Amino acid sequence: MSKSIINYQIKILHVFVVALIFTSCKSFTEVKKESKENFQTFSQNFEKQINKVYKHNNFKGDFIFAIVNEEGLVYSYTNNKESLSHENVVNNDSPFYIASHTKSFTGTLLKMLEESTDFDLNKPIASFIPELDFNDEIDISEITVTKLLTHTHGISCDLLNWKTAYVGYSGNNSELIENLNNYVVYNTSSNYKYSNIGPIIASMAIDEKMNTSWKQELSANIFQPLEMTNTSTKVSDYNTSLIIPSLITSGDGEIVESGFYKKDITMHASGGIISTVNDLSKWLSVNIRRDNKLMSSESWDALHNLIVKQDKKYFTYDRVGYSLGWDVAKYYDNKILTRFGGFGGTSFHISFMPEKRIGVIALSTDSRAYLLPHLMANYAYNKLVLSSAQTRFDFENEIFREELENNSNIVYPQSTDLLKPCLENDRMLGVYKTSIELPSIRIFRKERFYYIKIGVLEGKIYKIAGDNYFSFLGPLKIGFKTDKGSVFINGLTYKKSVS
Repeated sequence: MSKSIINYQIKILHVFVVALIFTSCKSFTEVKKESKENFQTFSQNFEKQINKVYKHNNFKGDFIFAIVNEEGLVYSYTNNKESLSHENVVNNDSPFYIASHTKSFTGTLLKMLEESTDFDLNKPIASFIPELDFNDEIDISEITVTKLLTHTHGISCDLLNWKTAYVGYSGNNSELIENLNNYVVYNTSSNYKYSNIGPIIASMAIDEKMNTSWKQELSANIFQPLEMTNTSTKVSDYNTSLIIPSLITSGDGEIVESGFYKKDITMHASGGIISTVNDLSKWLSVNIRRDNKLMSSESWDALHNLIVKQDKKYFTYDRVGYSLGWDVAKYYDNKILTRFGGFGGTSFHISFMPEKRIGVIALSTDSRAYLLPHLMANYAYNKLVLSSAQTRFDFENEIFREELENNSNIVYPQSTDLLKPCLENDRMLGVYKTSIELPSIRIFRKERFYYIKIGVLEGKIYKIAGDNYFSFLGPLKIGFKTDKGSVFINGLTYKKSVS
């Protein structure tokens, strides 16, 4: 087929899709019917492309993809034919962790609360959480909720990050407030610096102000009104065997580790939502049409336009700013709003082009394929509403391949490196504690394997050399040493408990 004919077909498809997107007089059923017919050509090209990439690179795990417009879900595709991770068929109702896209929900919730209550985002955090004083080392009168949401607050606290994202804690805000007061690091520049800290502190303000929890408020204000019935901030609401797992894979495509590693206690306001394609389509569609069901046009502006500047290149996206919960970026001079997420090998993509009124949801669970959702999202945008789809794909695929090659060079321990049972190794067994307010470490033996457990995470122990060891703690890959009844991890010393 000639190039001119292909270009003509792309233009015809483009015209039809735009007509579909901007049609307001047709019912949702009619739109769904037309989209099915007119995405046929696109789906054939798209699925051929993704299957080729999957096979060529020997990817494992699951790939999920969906296209959404202002009416809702118009196209979806799932592929787990290469998956060795679980037996369940992946579909649009399969639950998965959306990681840092949670920040978009948290920012939206806070803007909604500001509109419907007297929750003022420009008030200092001290007016909501008076116990948070940072031991008088920080002038907290300058730190507003808006600064927390836009990552311009200057606060860092590794201890809080470690507890909320990975190992867990008591569940009480008082513990996190104490950690912030005693272990904070502060940057006075107020420049944009992305982290989990801001939205987490902002969610604590919700707890105090609303006399409830950010999780309950999120459900009442967003999940329920949008009928997102399979979306939750609690892992315990799901059969965990049905949640799509993450895969760590080696350069030759072998699965090194797989699993789902979140617990209720590590679901936080910067990364604490599980959802599905069908539910997220409702969320994305509401954003595309800026539905006043949730909030006013002025409030949507605060969510969809930059509040602070940033200058960062991520894959093919030129990030120029950040709103209350979205990265504001450019893709070939087209405005695109993104807020991605990653955890333990899973890569989640959600984005939309406001002017084109179309968006993409994509997920890959193979650690080597973390750029794959972005690569295929771009292909869809170029194929449907932009141009030069194949040319741009070929160029971006080279970037993708270079990063894949770098990832493939990572060396992982082999099963032959697993610590072997013997009396000498049994001396490591026990509980170890550190002076820092962190969960204790437990080294134990189960059948013929040794395990290390920190808080809610645990993993098998590999011996590297001498007294050097390694373990996969779900999303964490940790190295540690032992010597004379002590364990050394990340600069911390854990002493063996005699009790």
